[in-house]
Amino acid sequence: MWSRRWRSRCTSPPWPRRRGPRAPSVPAHRIGSYATLARGVLEGAGSHRTLALELERRSRTQPAHSFLLYEDRRFDYGQADRIVNGIAHAYLAAGMGRGDVLALLMENRPEFLWHYLAAGKLGIVVALVNTQARGDGLAHALTVCGARHMIVGSECLPAFLTIRERVGELADRCLVDEDPGVTHCDTAGLARFEPSRTVTDPPDTARSTLGDTGAYVFTSGTTGLPKAAVMSYQRLTTVGRVLGALAWRFEPGDVVYNCLPLFHTHALVISLASVLTHGSTLALGRRFSAGGFWRDIHRFEATGFNYIGEMCRYLVNTPPGEYDNRHRVRVIVGQGLQSDAWVKLQDRFAIPRIVEMYASTEGNIATLNLSGTVGSVGTLRLGGKLAKWDFERDDFVRNAGRLVPCGPGDVGVLLGPIRKRTPFAGYRDTEATSAKVLTDAFRAGDALFNTGDAFRLDERKNLFFVDRLGDTFRNKGENVSTTEVQEQLARWPGIAAASVYGVTVPGREGRAGMAAVVLADGARFDGAALAAHLDAALPSYAQPVFIRVRSTLETTATLKLSKLTLQREGFAPRDGEPIYIRDAADGYRELTHEHYDDIVRGETGAIHGQ
Repeated sequence: MWSRRWRSRCTSPPWPRRRGPRAPSVPAHRIGSYATLARGVLEGAGSHRTLALELERRSRTQPAHSFLLYEDRRFDYGQADRIVNGIAHAYLAAGMGRGDVLALLMENRPEFLWHYLAAGKLGIVVALVNTQARGDGLAHALTVCGARHMIVGSECLPAFLTIRERVGELADRCLVDEDPGVTHCDTAGLARFEPSRTVTDPPDTARSTLGDTGAYVFTSGTTGLPKAAVMSYQRLTTVGRVLGALAWRFEPGDVVYNCLPLFHTHALVISLASVLTHGSTLALGRRFSAGGFWRDIHRFEATGFNYIGEMCRYLVNTPPGEYDNRHRVRVIVGQGLQSDAWVKLQDRFAIPRIVEMYASTEGNIATLNLSGTVGSVGTLRLGGKLAKWDFERDDFVRNAGRLVPCGPGDVGVLLGPIRKRTPFAGYRDTEATSAKVLTDAFRAGDALFNTGDAFRLDERKNLFFVDRLGDTFRNKGENVSTTEVQEQLARWPGIAAASVYGVTVPGREGRAGMAAVVLADGARFDGAALAAHLDAALPSYAQPVFIRVRSTLETTATLKLSKLTLQREGFAPRDGEPIYIRDAADGYRELTHEHYDDIVRGETGAIHGQ
């Protein structure tokens, strides 16, 4: 809500209302070729600019236009550019320069955007660190990205201090950006960040090109600890401009609301890049709150928001509220919205357009559902291929050594052709990059990026997401690495072996984490102690919701853990193999048949944190 001082002085929000004529939306059937339209967008003015250059240009052509709305504050393009310049000059004074890597660990607040854009002005690569990373995962992320400098928000400082001694000289070049909302911060001896008073554009900005790396974004990939995926400005600006024209269809006065973490490509591309490349307005939420979501939408006068499926599921499960239909939202853009929640969300909140899409942090293939087909992520375009997958053998279907393309009704893995128009930038780790590339797949000499995601194809070439393959699953909009979770479970003295996988839960997007474990000789299951260990080692979304105690774990002929049977059996209680569920008070407690029935019925609160 607005602060009382604002409400006592005005009856409208503390920023100018930006009403303008509504340009007519173009119906899907009126656009003959989305590829042709997209090319027209990209060939237009501004397609060669990085995000930092776009900010500079907008600060001159529309300095008074609102760029960012946050809580009670409004920043226009001119003001934002001056703030960013002050930070950029401070970076130069600290010895940072083109090609350096800066790790940024900060929650959603304006300062996150200022630091990111300031680094972009100087050709500094920003490694966007997950604010929920802890312990080994956080230390690994800061090491693997090659960061020489770091900005940590005071709200994230406690997590960093626990691994401070493990990141070498980076700790000596770490600056603390104090959260304005916190009255006092003990920086534990680390220097505080202070912007420069010089607010002119630094000369280095003109040297930036679309070929520069726009960010390192961490992804779990298919195995192990997070990998630093390379995100080029070419991709950031291209996708931003296309989404702005085709998905958001920006009009004068539009405001996009984002409350998803800015360290994700989802928020970085769908909201920030789209807004900047079109000179629109971004309203920023600190974090997602189902109870306060529509109140924020109302007060910011948002005309759209970006989503993940789990977020929408929470919204449709909230009690009816006064702001359910008191909004200007005409379009939402995002990923992971299942058919049942799609219909409920659109009907209850009267949302005219839902644009579901598919993309991955490191991938070179994306789809966009512009037809409104419920549950679909769009059609197979841009040369994308869908290769048949054998779920029993856990491998591609082949004919004479080549992959077999899917037909209507088939399920297969989405592959993106690697070529000049759709390059695969990969990771900082070249070995990890090579592991994601398939060569000589459909014909000799071809090369394709393996998304690791399975889709079903219908007769109209619509794609419907089926599952994520390999050693990851998606929970609460996050990719969970089963290998990382297994390693943390194995570090617990009472566990001899563990197999981690995702299971479906009624009324819940993605999958809930589950682990089958074998206890060490003479050990007993201590749910409270194990929960405390996992709290310190893993973010909440990666911690298993269910734990099944077994005497043995099945393996394949190559000694890989066999998870297919475990996934099929799910989390139903079984005689002789107790299943434990995460509980707020007791850590893990045994799952009863009555509690299981509550979960299956989809009762709210049946699972801790849901």
